[in-house]
Amino acid sequence: MALSKTDKAEIERMVRKEIKDFMDSSTLKQFEDKIIKLIQQEIKRGKLTGDVNEIVVKIMREFYSIMWSRRSFWEPSLKNVR
Repeated sequence: MALSKTDKAEIERMVRKEIKDFMDSSTLKQFEDKIIKLIQQEIKRGKLTGDVNEIVVKIMREFYSIMWSRRSFWEPSLKNVR
């Protein structure tokens, strides 16, 4: 069942009202600006730094794990560089 134009317009109004009520924003630009400000404040407080560090550590561990397990693929190429 496809949505009619009036259904889409009603959904759009409801979403805009929710955003306005939640973030005191009436336009998408105001909403984006507030979200960016909130993220910047969290970064300044240092709350996100720990999370970012954890993600980077996990990614690097996974990367080295994959590289080690597939070393038979890339190791001969590096040995031939000499």
